[in-house]
Amino acid sequence: MLAGIRPTFSVMVFRFTIGGEPVTISARSGSMSVMFGTYEVLTYDRGGRLWTLVRHGRAYRRGLNGQVLEKRHVNGALIRRRLSDAEATDLIGLAAARMAALRNALASEASARIGMNDALNDVLEMLERAACFDAAVHRADCATFARVYDPVGILPPDQYLAVVLQATEGCSFNTCTFCDFYRDRRFRIKSPDEFRAHARLVRAFLGDSLLMRRSIFLGEANALAAPTRRLEAFIEIAREEIGALPVHAFLDALTGRKKSVEEYARLGMLGLKRVSIGLESGHDPLLAFVQKPSSAADAAETVATLKQAGIAVSLIVLVGLGGDRFAAGHVVDTVALLNRMPLGAGDIVYFSTLVERAQAPYSARSAEAGIRPLDIAELRAQRQAIVEGLRFGSSGPQIATYDIHEFIY
Repeated sequence: MLAGIRPTFSVMVFRFTIGGEPVTISARSGSMSVMFGTYEVLTYDRGGRLWTLVRHGRAYRRGLNGQVLEKRHVNGALIRRRLSDAEATDLIGLAAARMAALRNALASEASARIGMNDALNDVLEMLERAACFDAAVHRADCATFARVYDPVGILPPDQYLAVVLQATEGCSFNTCTFCDFYRDRRFRIKSPDEFRAHARLVRAFLGDSLLMRRSIFLGEANALAAPTRRLEAFIEIAREEIGALPVHAFLDALTGRKKSVEEYARLGMLGLKRVSIGLESGHDPLLAFVQKPSSAADAAETVATLKQAGIAVSLIVLVGLGGDRFAAGHVVDTVALLNRMPLGAGDIVYFSTLVERAQAPYSARSAEAGIRPLDIAELRAQRQAIVEGLRFGSSGPQIATYDIHEFIY
C-alpha cells in the first residue's frame, strides 16, 4: 500500500508495496523513474519514451532513434553492445508490460484506499504513457525519427540530452582521416525557412519528451561555419520553436578564426553557451598527417576569441592519435597548447581514446607509414602524461572522458 508522498526538491517520491514487492516512483519535471525492489529500475521521459532500464546486472539506454545500448560487466571488464532491432523491440515490449501492470495496480490502490490527488494523478498519467509505449509504438517512433532527422553522427557527452536541430548537413571540411561520421554527405547550410520547418517537426516529434531535454545543439559537424547573420536567425528560430534553452554547437578551429569577438558576443547574447572544438592534438605534424585543416595556432586564436566573447568551450583531445611515431610530440605540444589557453570554470577538456573506424582511411595510412597503434597501457600513460602536465589552477576546466562507444541519440 501507499507508504508516503514527500517532495524532495523538484522530485515527488512515492513508495508502495505491490504484491509484496516494494516499488518506488520518483516523478520529476521531465521524467519518471520506477524502482522495483532493489534490482530493477526503469526511467521514462514525460512523453512516455523509455530512456533507461537496469535489470539482471545489465543497463540499457534507448536513444530517440530507437537504438538501445546495453552495458554489463564481465570479469571486471565493461562490455557494450547495441541490441538488434528485434532485441530492442522485445525489451521495449517487456518494459511496457511492466508499466501496464503497475498502472493497473496503482489505479486500483488510489481509488480504493486514498482517493485521487493531483500528484498521484500525474504519476498515473505518466504510467499510462509508459504503458502505451509498446513494441508497435516503438517501431513507429523509429520511423518518425528517420523522417525528422538525418543520422546524428556524434555529440559531446554533455549534450546527450540536448534537442538536436540540424542547421547544417555534413562537415564543411570532411578531410580528417580518422573520422567517417560524415564521409558520404556533402556540407550544406539550411535556409531559415527550411530550418524552422525542421525545428517544428522536431518539436512535434518530441512532444512532452522535450521536458527532459536540457539544451539545444545546432548540428551537425560544423554548424558555426555558417555566416553570422544566418546563425543569429538559427538561434532565434530554435528558441522560438523549442524554448529558451542554452545553445551549443561544434566548430572547427580554422573556421572559428573567421568570426570576431563581437560576432561571437552577439551569438552569446542570443543564447550560445558553449562551443565544442575537436582539438585532437597540439602537435602540428600530427595534425598534418591526419589531414586536420587547422593548426595549434588556429585553435589557440579561436579559443581566445570565444573566451573574450564570454562563450565557454569544450576541447576534445584524441588519445592515441598518431600511434608510437607521434606520441612524444603529441603529449608535449598538446600540454603546451592547453596551458596557454584561457580556460576556466565552465570549460571542459575531453579525453577521447582513438577508435580506428573501418570506413576511415586512418588505419591504412598509418600502417603504410609503419606506425604502431598504442596498447592499452600506453594509452593510459599518454592521457595521464597530458593531464599531469596541465597547469590550470583551482578554477580550471573540468577534465572528462569522451567515449564514443557510449553515444546514441
